[in-house]
Amino acid sequence: MLGLIPAVTVLVGLAVGVTPAAAAGAGCGRAGNGSLAGVHGPGFVGVSGSCSVIKTDLPGRGGLPVLVIDCGYATAAESNSHWNKSCGATGFPCPPVAGTPNPHQFITVLSMLQTTVPIAAWCAGGTNPMPSTAALRDEVIRLLHPPALGVSPSTGTALVNFRTLLWVNTPVERDLGRSKLIGFPVNLRVHYVRTDFDFGDGTTGELSPDPGTPYNPAEDCGQCSDRFGHDYTAAGAITVTARVYWQAQFRIGGEPWTDIPGEVTATTPSRTAFTVKESRSTLVVPH
Repeated sequence: MLGLIPAVTVLVGLAVGVTPAAAAGAGCGRAGNGSLAGVHGPGFVGVSGSCSVIKTDLPGRGGLPVLVIDCGYATAAESNSHWNKSCGATGFPCPPVAGTPNPHQFITVLSMLQTTVPIAAWCAGGTNPMPSTAALRDEVIRLLHPPALGVSPSTGTALVNFRTLLWVNTPVERDLGRSKLIGFPVNLRVHYVRTDFDFGDGTTGELSPDPGTPYNPAEDCGQCSDRFGHDYTAAGAITVTARVYWQAQFRIGGEPWTDIPGEVTATTPSRTAFTVKESRSTLVVPH
């Protein structure tokens, strides 16, 4: 275990949902004859003693889940009796927490074949970095910002019975960068799915499978009947509200991008406001 510490971020003071009493239990090393030899199949699987392998709901390698391994604990004086040797040759003493003089250590791995190169290692404590799709979804939503809406005419005034063009100012794919919310670096991105529009006059519409085409005066589309937008039938002040939905994905290290189940959207919608006016024809007597 000592050999892997420089390669990972040790999250001191974090826990994985274990109580202090459970974290203080013995049985990972000589005292409990603990090892990972009894692991069989996916799911929550137990090993002898108080050590365990916890299945997360994040896909790991080869279709199997990312795993969290309870490595037991080591002390400054002794590192064999309560240490799970499958986590490495020896451990490192964790700082004591209230009621637990020897908190357990944990590692997160992509597969059981990578216990010597974990993607994270930490000590039991007060908070919970257990990786999960729910935690990743929450982080994606936190990072999402509602994109601006494009509208044409762009003068702040639209006309009755004349198409008002609408689109979403966003690329189809957005990189949300790297997050450490779940205890280790994870790359996040989202791919555009659709936008649900409330046109502000009691009608709605959906823009998919792309964010729409911005209006280009140099390439005028005439009546623009093939473009996404809305024909207002009455004059008045209008506020358009749009909620953009995305497919989120995550990647650990050099692993393939993996979908996070379900669609995500920002906590607040996109909005734009303008006034719809009625055009009037006026007869002019030529001179």
